[in-house]
Amino acid sequence: MALTTKELMLLQDNIKMTENGIKFMQGCAEMVKDPQIKGLCQQMVREHQNDLQVLMKHIETHLEESNMH
Repeated sequence: MALTTKELMLLQDNIKMTENGIKFMQGCAEMVKDPQIKGLCQQMVREHQNDLQVLMKHIETHLEESNMH
């Protein structure tokens, strides 16, 4: 099912926010000294990266469906 323009814009906004979250948590991981907090920040980076992949997959699927029509 094709995405509406609004849905596509929301996905793009979420992608940007997720990318910003990744950058922020990477910066936090570099700054902190406590190994547990550093590990937590790195885990959050991985989770955000997984979320980003899911969002990007939705965009790719939409583009593929659009090209089929």
